[in-house]
Amino acid sequence: WGKTIQEIEKHRSRISTLYIGNGDTEKHVVKNLVTSVKRHDCDVSLIIDRYRGTRDGGIVLKELRTMGAVNLYQAPYWSRVRYQKPGMIGELLGVHHMKYYLFDDNVIISGANMSDIYFDKRQDRYFLIKSKQLADYICYFHGLHSTCTKVWDFGSYGRSHWSSKGNLNVAATTAGIFTCNTPIEKDTTLRDLGPSDGDTFIYPMFQMPLFSVYQIDEALDLLLTTADSNQRFTISSGYFNPSKRLLDSLKHTKAQVDIIIPSNEANGFYKGASIKGLVPDLYNLSAMRTLKKCPNLNIFEYKREDWSYHAKGLWSNNFTILGSSNFNCRSSIRDTEFSVGLVTDNEELKESLIAERDSFRFYSGDLKKIIDR
Repeated sequence: WGKTIQEIEKHRSRISTLYIGNGDTEKHVVKNLVTSVKRHDCDVSLIIDRYRGTRDGGIVLKELRTMGAVNLYQAPYWSRVRYQKPGMIGELLGVHHMKYYLFDDNVIISGANMSDIYFDKRQDRYFLIKSKQLADYICYFHGLHSTCTKVWDFGSYGRSHWSSKGNLNVAATTAGIFTCNTPIEKDTTLRDLGPSDGDTFIYPMFQMPLFSVYQIDEALDLLLTTADSNQRFTISSGYFNPSKRLLDSLKHTKAQVDIIIPSNEANGFYKGASIKGLVPDLYNLSAMRTLKKCPNLNIFEYKREDWSYHAKGLWSNNFTILGSSNFNCRSSIRDTEFSVGLVTDNEELKESLIAERDSFRFYSGDLKKIIDR
Protein backbone atom coordinates (compact mmCIF):
# COMPACT_ATOMS: atom_id res chain seq x y z
CA TRP A 1 0.00 0.00 0.00
CA GLY A 2 2.64 2.51 1.06
CA LYS A 3 4.84 1.84 -1.96
CA THR A 4 1.93 2.18 -4.39
CA ILE A 5 0.66 5.42 -2.84
CA GLN A 6 4.11 7.06 -2.74
CA GLU A 7 5.12 6.21 -6.32
CA ILE A 8 1.94 7.31 -8.09
CA GLU A 9 1.36 10.91 -9.11
CA LYS A 10 -2.37 10.48 -8.56
CA HIS A 11 -4.05 12.54 -11.25
CA ARG A 12 -7.14 10.44 -10.66
CA SER A 13 -8.15 8.17 -7.79
CA ARG A 14 -11.19 5.93 -7.39
CA ILE A 15 -11.70 3.94 -4.21
CA SER A 16 -14.54 1.51 -3.60
CA THR A 17 -14.71 -0.30 -0.28
CA LEU A 18 -17.16 -1.32 2.42
CA TYR A 19 -15.52 1.07 4.88
CA ILE A 20 -12.25 2.83 5.68
CA GLY A 21 -10.62 2.29 9.04
CA ASN A 22 -8.90 4.77 11.34
CA GLY A 23 -5.45 3.16 11.49
CA ASP A 24 -2.16 4.79 10.56
CA THR A 25 -2.07 3.20 7.09
CA GLU A 26 -5.54 4.43 6.18
CA LYS A 27 -4.75 7.91 7.51
CA HIS A 28 -1.60 7.94 5.38
CA VAL A 29 -3.54 7.01 2.24
CA VAL A 30 -6.23 9.64 2.84
CA LYS A 31 -3.64 12.29 3.68
CA ASN A 32 -1.90 11.59 0.37
CA LEU A 33 -5.19 11.87 -1.51
CA VAL A 34 -5.96 15.21 0.14
CA THR A 35 -2.48 16.48 -0.70
CA SER A 36 -2.87 15.34 -4.31
CA VAL A 37 -6.18 17.16 -4.63
CA LYS A 38 -4.63 20.37 -3.34
CA ARG A 39 -1.37 20.18 -5.33
CA HIS A 40 -2.16 18.37 -8.56
CA ASP A 41 -5.84 19.07 -9.14
CA CYS A 42 -6.40 15.33 -8.65
CA ASP A 43 -9.82 13.90 -9.46
CA VAL A 44 -10.80 11.86 -6.38
CA SER A 45 -13.97 9.88 -5.71
CA LEU A 46 -14.76 7.27 -3.04
CA ILE A 47 -17.79 5.00 -2.66
CA ILE A 48 -18.37 3.37 0.71
CA ASP A 49 -21.37 1.77 2.36
CA ARG A 50 -23.71 4.21 4.04
CA TYR A 51 -24.15 2.21 7.24
CA ARG A 52 -20.90 0.28 7.73
CA GLY A 53 -18.84 3.18 6.42
CA THR A 54 -20.31 5.73 8.82
CA ARG A 55 -20.30 3.82 12.09
CA ASP A 56 -17.45 5.91 13.55
CA GLY A 57 -18.56 9.18 12.01
CA GLY A 58 -15.98 9.04 9.21
CA ILE A 59 -13.33 10.95 11.16
CA VAL A 60 -10.49 9.91 8.83
CA LEU A 61 -12.49 11.15 5.81
CA LYS A 62 -13.28 14.58 7.23
CA GLU A 63 -11.23 16.62 4.74
CA LEU A 64 -12.27 14.55 1.72
CA ARG A 65 -15.90 14.94 2.75
CA THR A 66 -15.57 18.71 2.70
CA MET A 67 -14.35 18.36 -0.89
CA GLY A 68 -17.47 16.38 -1.84
CA ALA A 69 -15.40 13.32 -2.73
CA VAL A 70 -17.10 10.68 -0.56
CA ASN A 71 -20.25 8.92 -1.81
CA LEU A 72 -22.51 6.73 0.32
CA TYR A 73 -24.31 3.68 -1.05
CA GLN A 74 -27.54 2.56 0.57
CA ALA A 75 -29.55 -0.54 -0.29
CA PRO A 76 -32.88 0.61 -1.78
CA TYR A 77 -34.94 -1.17 0.89
CA TRP A 78 -33.95 1.32 3.57
CA SER A 79 -35.19 4.34 1.65
CA ARG A 80 -38.69 2.92 1.80
CA VAL A 81 -38.65 2.60 5.59
CA ARG A 82 -36.62 5.80 6.00
CA TYR A 83 -34.13 4.14 8.31
CA GLN A 84 -31.43 6.76 8.93
CA LYS A 85 -29.25 5.73 11.88
CA PRO A 86 -25.80 4.28 11.04
CA GLY A 87 -25.10 0.86 12.48
CA MET A 88 -25.29 -2.88 12.00
CA ILE A 89 -29.09 -2.96 11.50
CA GLY A 90 -28.72 -0.95 8.32
CA GLU A 91 -26.33 -3.55 6.90
CA LEU A 92 -28.72 -6.51 7.11
CA LEU A 93 -30.46 -6.05 3.79
CA GLY A 94 -27.41 -5.35 1.67
CA VAL A 95 -24.18 -3.37 1.59
CA HIS A 96 -21.76 -1.89 -0.89
CA HIS A 97 -19.15 -4.65 -0.89
CA MET A 98 -17.10 -3.82 -4.03
CA LYS A 99 -13.38 -3.37 -3.49
CA TYR A 100 -11.05 -1.67 -5.94
CA TYR A 101 -8.39 0.94 -5.34
CA LEU A 102 -7.48 2.91 -8.46
CA PHE A 103 -4.66 5.44 -8.71
CA ASP A 104 -4.02 6.84 -12.19
CA ASP A 105 -3.66 3.71 -14.37
CA ASN A 106 -2.89 1.39 -11.44
CA VAL A 107 -5.66 -0.77 -10.00
CA ILE A 108 -5.40 -2.79 -6.79
CA ILE A 109 -7.96 -5.61 -6.84
CA SER A 110 -8.65 -7.22 -3.48
CA GLY A 111 -11.28 -8.66 -1.19
CA ALA A 112 -9.92 -6.59 1.68
CA ASN A 113 -11.35 -3.36 3.03
CA MET A 114 -9.06 -0.40 3.54
CA SER A 115 -8.46 -1.01 7.21
CA ASP A 116 -5.37 -1.86 9.23
CA ILE A 117 -6.95 -5.06 10.60
CA TYR A 118 -6.48 -6.51 7.10
CA PHE A 119 -2.78 -5.62 6.92
CA ASP A 120 -1.56 -7.75 9.81
CA LYS A 121 -2.10 -11.50 10.27
CA ARG A 122 -5.18 -11.62 8.07
CA GLN A 123 -4.88 -13.75 4.93
CA ASP A 124 -6.27 -12.01 1.86
CA ARG A 125 -5.43 -11.46 -1.83
CA TYR A 126 -4.00 -8.33 -3.46
CA PHE A 127 -3.27 -7.88 -7.16
CA LEU A 128 -1.76 -4.69 -8.58
CA ILE A 129 -2.73 -4.39 -12.25
CA LYS A 130 -1.19 -1.63 -14.37
CA SER A 131 -3.53 -1.00 -17.30
CA LYS A 132 -4.98 2.25 -18.62
CA GLN A 133 -7.76 0.34 -20.39
CA LEU A 134 -8.87 -1.41 -17.21
CA ALA A 135 -8.55 1.79 -15.17
CA ASP A 136 -10.66 3.70 -17.73
CA TYR A 137 -13.31 0.95 -17.64
CA ILE A 138 -13.53 1.01 -13.82
CA CYS A 139 -13.66 4.82 -13.79
CA TYR A 140 -16.56 4.63 -16.24
CA PHE A 141 -18.47 2.22 -14.02
CA HIS A 142 -17.56 4.19 -10.88
CA GLY A 143 -19.05 7.32 -12.41
CA LEU A 144 -22.28 5.54 -13.27
CA HIS A 145 -22.56 3.91 -9.88
CA SER A 146 -21.85 7.16 -8.00
CA THR A 147 -24.95 8.72 -9.58
CA CYS A 148 -26.94 6.20 -7.53
CA THR A 149 -25.34 7.26 -4.23
CA LYS A 150 -25.43 10.33 -2.00
CA VAL A 151 -22.51 12.71 -1.55
CA TRP A 152 -21.66 12.64 2.15
CA ASP A 153 -22.06 16.18 3.42
CA PHE A 154 -19.87 16.93 6.42
CA GLY A 155 -21.75 16.67 9.69
CA SER A 156 -24.86 15.17 8.14
CA TYR A 157 -26.07 11.80 6.92
CA GLY A 158 -29.03 13.30 5.08
CA ARG A 159 -31.50 11.29 3.07
CA SER A 160 -30.27 8.87 0.44
CA HIS A 161 -30.79 9.51 -3.27
CA TRP A 162 -32.20 5.99 -3.50
CA SER A 163 -35.57 7.49 -2.61
CA SER A 164 -35.48 9.48 -5.87
CA LYS A 165 -37.28 7.90 -8.81
CA GLY A 166 -34.88 9.60 -11.20
CA ASN A 167 -31.84 8.00 -9.61
CA LEU A 168 -33.49 4.60 -9.61
CA ASN A 169 -33.86 5.01 -13.36
CA VAL A 170 -30.15 5.79 -13.58
CA ALA A 171 -29.43 2.59 -11.62
CA ALA A 172 -31.59 0.60 -14.04
CA THR A 173 -29.68 2.14 -16.95
CA THR A 174 -26.41 1.16 -15.26
CA ALA A 175 -27.67 -2.40 -14.92
CA GLY A 176 -28.63 -2.49 -18.57
CA ILE A 177 -25.24 -1.28 -19.72
CA PHE A 178 -23.32 -3.86 -17.75
CA THR A 179 -25.70 -6.68 -18.56
CA CYS A 180 -24.89 -5.97 -22.22
CA ASN A 181 -21.20 -6.37 -21.40
CA THR A 182 -21.39 -9.65 -19.51
CA PRO A 183 -18.04 -11.43 -20.13
CA ILE A 184 -19.56 -14.79 -21.07
CA GLU A 185 -21.72 -13.16 -23.73
CA LYS A 186 -19.44 -10.42 -25.08
CA ASP A 187 -16.01 -12.01 -25.05
CA THR A 188 -14.63 -9.98 -27.94
CA THR A 189 -15.76 -6.71 -26.37
CA LEU A 190 -13.85 -7.32 -23.16
CA ARG A 191 -10.76 -8.61 -24.94
CA ASP A 192 -10.46 -5.10 -26.34
CA LEU A 193 -9.50 -4.03 -22.81
CA GLY A 194 -6.00 -5.42 -23.42
CA PRO A 195 -3.49 -5.48 -26.25
CA SER A 196 -4.26 -7.98 -29.00
CA ASP A 197 -0.81 -9.55 -28.64
CA GLY A 198 -0.93 -9.87 -24.85
CA ASP A 199 -0.55 -13.15 -22.96
CA THR A 200 -2.98 -12.24 -20.16
CA PHE A 201 -6.61 -11.13 -20.40
CA ILE A 202 -8.72 -9.55 -17.67
CA TYR A 203 -12.52 -9.81 -17.49
CA PRO A 204 -14.18 -7.34 -15.08
CA MET A 205 -17.33 -8.73 -13.48
CA PHE A 206 -19.90 -6.74 -11.53
CA GLN A 207 -22.70 -8.05 -9.35
CA MET A 208 -25.69 -5.83 -8.52
CA PRO A 209 -28.45 -8.28 -7.51
CA LEU A 210 -30.99 -5.59 -6.73
CA PHE A 211 -30.80 -4.56 -10.40
CA SER A 212 -30.57 -8.05 -11.88
CA VAL A 213 -26.85 -7.94 -12.70
CA TYR A 214 -25.34 -11.36 -11.87
CA GLN A 215 -22.09 -11.50 -13.83
CA ILE A 216 -20.10 -13.29 -11.12
CA ASP A 217 -22.79 -15.90 -10.52
CA GLU A 218 -23.12 -16.43 -14.28
CA ALA A 219 -19.39 -16.92 -14.69
CA LEU A 220 -19.23 -19.47 -11.83
CA ASP A 221 -22.26 -21.30 -13.19
CA LEU A 222 -20.71 -21.48 -16.65
CA LEU A 223 -17.35 -22.74 -15.38
CA LEU A 224 -18.82 -25.47 -13.19
CA THR A 225 -21.57 -26.74 -15.48
CA THR A 226 -19.39 -26.99 -18.60
CA ALA A 227 -16.35 -28.54 -16.90
CA ASP A 228 -15.38 -32.14 -17.60
CA SER A 229 -14.08 -34.76 -15.19
CA ASN A 230 -10.45 -33.86 -15.92
CA GLN A 231 -10.83 -30.35 -14.52
CA ARG A 232 -10.21 -29.29 -10.94
CA PHE A 233 -11.29 -26.05 -9.29
CA THR A 234 -10.27 -24.53 -5.99
CA ILE A 235 -12.73 -22.03 -4.51
CA SER A 236 -11.95 -19.86 -1.49
CA SER A 237 -14.39 -17.92 0.66
CA GLY A 238 -14.10 -16.07 3.94
CA TYR A 239 -17.80 -16.70 4.64
CA PHE A 240 -19.02 -19.77 2.78
CA ASN A 241 -22.78 -20.17 2.58
CA PRO A 242 -23.61 -21.07 -1.03
CA SER A 243 -26.72 -19.80 -2.76
CA LYS A 244 -29.16 -22.32 -4.24
CA ARG A 245 -27.76 -21.55 -7.71
CA LEU A 246 -24.17 -22.27 -6.69
CA LEU A 247 -25.21 -25.33 -4.69
CA ASP A 248 -26.95 -26.76 -7.76
CA SER A 249 -23.85 -26.13 -9.87
CA LEU A 250 -21.65 -27.84 -7.26
CA LYS A 251 -24.00 -30.84 -7.11
CA HIS A 252 -24.00 -31.40 -10.86
CA THR A 253 -20.50 -30.41 -11.95
CA LYS A 254 -18.30 -33.18 -13.33
CA ALA A 255 -15.18 -31.43 -12.10
CA GLN A 256 -13.42 -32.05 -8.81
CA VAL A 257 -13.90 -29.04 -6.54
CA ASP A 258 -11.86 -28.09 -3.48
CA ILE A 259 -13.16 -25.33 -1.22
CA ILE A 260 -11.06 -23.45 1.34
CA ILE A 261 -12.86 -21.77 4.23
CA PRO A 262 -11.73 -20.41 7.60
CA SER A 263 -11.83 -22.61 10.67
CA ASN A 264 -13.85 -21.22 13.57
CA GLU A 265 -10.68 -19.69 15.02
CA ALA A 266 -9.75 -18.07 11.67
CA ASN A 267 -13.22 -16.61 11.08
CA GLY A 268 -13.36 -12.82 11.27
CA PHE A 269 -16.19 -13.04 13.83
CA TYR A 270 -14.34 -15.43 16.17
CA LYS A 271 -14.89 -14.39 19.80
CA GLY A 272 -17.16 -11.59 18.60
CA ALA A 273 -19.33 -9.79 21.08
CA SER A 274 -22.92 -10.87 21.67
CA ILE A 275 -24.61 -12.72 18.79
CA LYS A 276 -21.63 -12.16 16.46
CA GLY A 277 -19.76 -14.82 18.39
CA LEU A 278 -22.15 -17.43 16.95
CA VAL A 279 -21.34 -16.58 13.34
CA PRO A 280 -18.32 -18.93 12.94
CA ASP A 281 -20.40 -21.92 14.12
CA LEU A 282 -23.18 -21.07 11.67
CA TYR A 283 -20.77 -20.94 8.72
CA ASN A 284 -19.17 -24.18 9.87
CA LEU A 285 -22.61 -25.80 9.97
CA SER A 286 -23.30 -24.54 6.44
CA ALA A 287 -20.04 -26.08 5.22
CA MET A 288 -20.87 -29.47 6.73
CA ARG A 289 -24.34 -29.45 5.16
CA THR A 290 -22.84 -28.55 1.78
CA LEU A 291 -20.38 -31.41 2.11
CA LYS A 292 -23.20 -33.91 2.67
CA LYS A 293 -25.15 -32.63 -0.36
CA CYS A 294 -22.13 -32.58 -2.70
CA PRO A 295 -20.04 -35.76 -2.36
CA ASN A 296 -17.62 -34.63 -5.06
CA LEU A 297 -16.46 -31.73 -2.89
CA ASN A 298 -13.45 -31.49 -0.64
CA ILE A 299 -13.68 -28.72 1.97
CA PHE A 300 -10.58 -27.54 3.78
CA GLU A 301 -10.46 -25.35 6.89
CA TYR A 302 -7.70 -22.75 7.13
CA LYS A 303 -6.15 -22.68 10.58
CA ARG A 304 -3.02 -20.72 11.38
CA GLU A 305 -2.13 -19.52 14.85
CA ASP A 306 -3.32 -15.95 15.50
CA TRP A 307 -4.33 -15.48 11.85
CA SER A 308 -7.77 -14.91 10.35
CA TYR A 309 -8.78 -15.94 6.83
CA HIS A 310 -10.54 -13.61 4.40
CA ALA A 311 -9.30 -14.75 0.97
CA LYS A 312 -11.82 -15.07 -1.84
CA GLY A 313 -11.47 -16.46 -5.33
CA LEU A 314 -11.23 -19.38 -7.70
CA TRP A 315 -8.25 -21.13 -9.31
CA SER A 316 -8.09 -23.53 -12.25
CA ASN A 317 -4.99 -24.12 -14.35
CA ASN A 318 -4.27 -20.78 -16.05
CA PHE A 319 -7.35 -19.02 -14.71
CA THR A 320 -8.31 -17.21 -11.50
CA ILE A 321 -11.17 -15.09 -10.19
CA LEU A 322 -10.35 -12.56 -7.50
CA GLY A 323 -12.25 -9.73 -5.89
CA SER A 324 -14.87 -9.00 -3.27
CA SER A 325 -17.38 -11.84 -3.71
CA ASN A 326 -17.54 -14.57 -1.07
CA PHE A 327 -19.67 -16.70 -3.44
CA ASN A 328 -22.37 -16.88 -0.77
CA CYS A 329 -26.04 -15.97 -0.41
CA ARG A 330 -25.37 -12.34 0.43
CA SER A 331 -23.18 -11.95 -2.65
CA SER A 332 -25.91 -13.46 -4.81
CA ILE A 333 -28.99 -11.64 -3.57
CA ARG A 334 -28.06 -8.57 -1.51
CA ASP A 335 -24.61 -7.00 -1.84
CA THR A 336 -22.86 -5.18 -4.67
CA GLU A 337 -19.68 -7.02 -5.71
CA PHE A 338 -16.73 -6.61 -8.07
CA SER A 339 -14.33 -9.33 -9.22
CA VAL A 340 -12.07 -9.92 -12.18
CA GLY A 341 -11.43 -13.09 -14.12
CA LEU A 342 -7.81 -13.42 -15.20
CA VAL A 343 -6.70 -15.82 -17.96
CA THR A 344 -2.99 -16.10 -18.69
CA ASP A 345 -0.48 -17.97 -20.85
CA ASN A 346 2.39 -16.36 -18.95
CA GLU A 347 4.29 -19.19 -17.26
CA GLU A 348 5.66 -17.05 -14.44
CA LEU A 349 2.20 -15.74 -13.60
CA LYS A 350 0.69 -19.24 -13.75
CA GLU A 351 3.31 -20.51 -11.32
CA SER A 352 2.60 -17.56 -9.03
CA LEU A 353 -1.13 -18.32 -9.00
CA ILE A 354 -0.49 -21.99 -8.20
CA ALA A 355 1.90 -21.01 -5.41
CA GLU A 356 -0.70 -18.64 -3.98
CA ARG A 357 -3.36 -21.36 -3.93
CA ASP A 358 -0.97 -23.91 -2.43
CA SER A 359 0.07 -21.48 0.30
CA PHE A 360 -3.56 -21.34 1.45
CA ARG A 361 -3.86 -25.12 1.30
CA PHE A 362 -0.68 -25.51 3.35
CA TYR A 363 -2.46 -24.24 6.48
CA SER A 364 -5.74 -26.06 5.76
CA GLY A 365 -7.09 -29.35 7.07
CA ASP A 366 -9.64 -31.63 5.38
CA LEU A 367 -13.07 -31.02 6.94
CA LYS A 368 -14.09 -34.64 6.33
CA LYS A 369 -11.20 -35.89 8.45
CA ILE A 370 -11.92 -33.27 11.11
CA ILE A 371 -15.56 -34.41 11.31
CA ASP A 372 -14.51 -38.09 11.45
CA ARG A 373 -12.32 -37.36 14.46
